[in-house]
Amino acid sequence: MFSFSAGSSVRYVKTGVILSALVIASFFPNVSAESESFRARKATKNEISFHPYPQEGYFQAWNYSFTDDRIFIFATFLVSNLGPGTRNSGVSLVLYDKENGTRFLTQEFSRNELKAEPGALELEIANNSVQKNQEGPEIRMEIGETKLFLSFKAGWDKAVSLSGGKISLPEKDRFVQADIAFSFVPTWGYLISNGQKIPLDGRGGMEHLLTNYEVYKYSRRWELFRTQNLSGDRLYTGGFIGNETFPGQEIRTVSSTDANSRLLFSAKVHKSEVLESEKDSFSNYELPTKEKLYLDEQGGCTLSIRRKAGIGKINVLSNLSSVLRFFVRLFFAKPYQLYFLAEAELNCDSPPKNFGQLPKENRFTGIFSYYLINP
Repeated sequence: MFSFSAGSSVRYVKTGVILSALVIASFFPNVSAESESFRARKATKNEISFHPYPQEGYFQAWNYSFTDDRIFIFATFLVSNLGPGTRNSGVSLVLYDKENGTRFLTQEFSRNELKAEPGALELEIANNSVQKNQEGPEIRMEIGETKLFLSFKAGWDKAVSLSGGKISLPEKDRFVQADIAFSFVPTWGYLISNGQKIPLDGRGGMEHLLTNYEVYKYSRRWELFRTQNLSGDRLYTGGFIGNETFPGQEIRTVSSTDANSRLLFSAKVHKSEVLESEKDSFSNYELPTKEKLYLDEQGGCTLSIRRKAGIGKINVLSNLSSVLRFFVRLFFAKPYQLYFLAEAELNCDSPPKNFGQLPKENRFTGIFSYYLINP
């Protein structure tokens, strides 16, 4: 087994800010010619497996999600190499229901508690694990008195590459990559919280992010929107809003698969238009509530997104010790995670050149995640 030594608590907290994920989805900076090389394709099992890198900015995260319309769960496994010390891995758990609101639990572990083999999808972090059964992955988490078990009915061949593979960054030999392993698949399990065992039977997914460069150096916020229509087609969009290093830049893609996970299309977003926005009272960030994404230069193919009810809001700093809070403030001014229900409408007169195939229906609903880094 492989024990990967790396950094301190800062590593884990950063991923808690950026993912849930998320993973987040399609994240890559403006690298001109490199960006133009983006191509639609599926992701391989190897790409979403464990890949450690020696660079200081390395981190890799697998974000598993679940909902049964009563509760929303986002469970993240992280391995990283940010900062001093021996703590190089961690887990986070976001729980939301209308009765209890949002609960956010985190725990970090040392390199001796991480067991993973490069190229494998299975891993262990102390009492937390990702294993596979005959139908798909099973995850177990234990943070204090809270325990989670989820079993996903999904094969790894459903994975979609949202970044088109590794996207080169301006720094030499640095990259970022984002994939969605699966989404909206049958999922069952249980949650033990506050002394009660709650059976879970709904649908879930997994997102994957891998980078060997610190994302806070070029981005203000990251986004991920995973949706499904009545025909079972999936549609994903995600990316990031750049900071002063990339003035005025926002990098996003949109991808779609059918109910059998066959890739329909992937496209870069050429332009976005904020139609309505409001200042979120919890985070104090100004965020879109309605926007339009243009998938071709002529404007004949657009994706309209409307944000709806919130299903979880986290002030990352409020959930950290004073020592961790000090380190986080070195990199983030106001780190938050926000989750919303949202709907989307895809309007295309005809598929753009090299676009692929349109979904059977053009209306989608799903979960929109914001990972806020700096205003």
